[in-house]
Order: sequence, then C-alpha cells, then structure tokens
Amino acid sequence: MLWIALALLLAGLAFVVIMLIGGESEAATPENEIVADAGSQLPAALENYLGSNGVELPPTIVYGAIAITVTGIALSLLILPLKLGVLAAAGVLFTAYSMVKIIGAQRRAKMLSQLPSFINQVTRRLSAGISVENAFADSVETLERPLGTVMRRIVRRVHYGYDLHQAFEREARVNQLSEFDVLATALRINEQYGGSIRSILDDIVDILRMQDSGKRELSAMTGETRVTAAILAALPPGIAAYTFFNNPKFLTDMWNSAGGQQTLIIAIVMQVLGVIVLWRMIRSIGA
Repeated sequence: MLWIALALLLAGLAFVVIMLIGGESEAATPENEIVADAGSQLPAALENYLGSNGVELPPTIVYGAIAITVTGIALSLLILPLKLGVLAAAGVLFTAYSMVKIIGAQRRAKMLSQLPSFINQVTRRLSAGISVENAFADSVETLERPLGTVMRRIVRRVHYGYDLHQAFEREARVNQLSEFDVLATALRINEQYGGSIRSILDDIVDILRMQDSGKRELSAMTGETRVTAAILAALPPGIAAYTFFNNPKFLTDMWNSAGGQQTLIIAIVMQVLGVIVLWRMIRSIGA
C-alpha cells in the first residue's frame, strides 16, 4: 500500500510541474494593458467559489493546490489507520479551506489600503476637467495589484458598454467589498441627478481613512486578546507533542485501546472546534 501512496504523490507532483511548465509557456500579458477576457480557465463552480471568497489566483496555482490537497488526502487514507486517516484527511481539507479564507481576507485588506490613494488620483484628474470614466481609466494605468486587476476589469467592462456604477456593483458582489457598493451608489447618483462627484469622492476617502485608523487602533487595543487566543489554540497540540516526545508509549497504548482511542478522537474534534470558535471570535474583533 505504501508504493501506491508514493505513486499518487509522484503523480501529483508531476501534475504540478506540468502545469507550471504550461503556465510559463503561455504568452504573458502586460499588467497595464486592458484586454478582453480570454475566457475562464477554471471550472465555473470552482471559479465562483474562489470569487465569493475574494480569491483570484492564476489557474496554475489553483490546480497545483488542488493536486497537493488531493495527494495529501490520499496519503492520509492509504498510509494511516482508518480512523486516524479520516481525521488527517479532514485536517487537510480544513487547512485548504482556511488558506482560501486567509488569502481572500489578505487580498481584500490590500485592496482597501490601495483604494484611498487611487480615489485621490481620480479626483485630481477630475479637477483637470477629465470625465469620470476617463479619470478612472487614466488612474488605472499606474495602479498595482490586487486593486489594479479589479479596476482594469471595471474599465474593460465600461468599454464593453456597462455603466461605471454597474461595473462597480458587479465587482462588489465578486470581491465582497461594501466600499465598492458605496462608490457604485455615488456614481449612480451622480449619473442620474448630477452634482459634484469630486466632493463625494473626497468624503469617501475621508471615511475610508477614518475606518482604517479605527481598525488599527482596535487591533492595538485587542492585541493581548488575540495573543491569548493563539496560546490557547496552540497549548493542547503542544502538550500532546511534548508528551509523545517524552513518553511515546503512553499515547500509542492509549490509541490501541478502544476507550483511549475514542477519547483521543473526541479531544481532536473538540480542539478543531475550539480553534474554529477562537478564529471566528478574532475575526469578529477585527471586523
């Protein structure tokens, strides 16, 4: 059975290498060039799931991560005993799920940090007498990722016939950013009723900076709470690792007995649930 697991691992690694080679051979598109969508290279369900979590990665990386995850699950089920293998496979899935959430949260935070300076560039161009659509299009040229990728997609949709506020509303749904909804509302009101869009954008910048300052202050005030939560989450696995290192026979004998095995499984499940609860508590503090 071991050779089957190793064969699966090698197959997964070979798949990753093939995808990397294929990705490098594709013609690269300059980041500041606005082109039409070449069509999704990911299945629709997978693309919708990643988009709903704010994750936007090249197909090569996505397929490589899937290959590694599937290989890890296969190795867990083939090498380890049944119950322990199921727990390990669940741990691999939970790790992959957590990585998607973490990457999406980091990407959204990065976009929010770039948004005020981008809006300032737009307002400066509006002061020079440029139209709203052209001001956004011109400001996108020097904008870095990840906000630059989103804004280029918005400009591209405007070129295809979308209204600017409709393009922002669509990106707000995809990236789960309420700030884009605020921009879409301001642009829609300006298109329908007129008024000074520049003053509205300046007010939005002030609100975004106040929000960022409040989050930083809250993060500093709750630093002790977050460290305490991290220690509580790491303490049980640390004690288990220390016990296994100093007296491995204790845990192996416990696992080989029926009652001890059930106790360990219950402890692992409770540990995972506790980590999830602590993680959601920390997220609610930073929200």
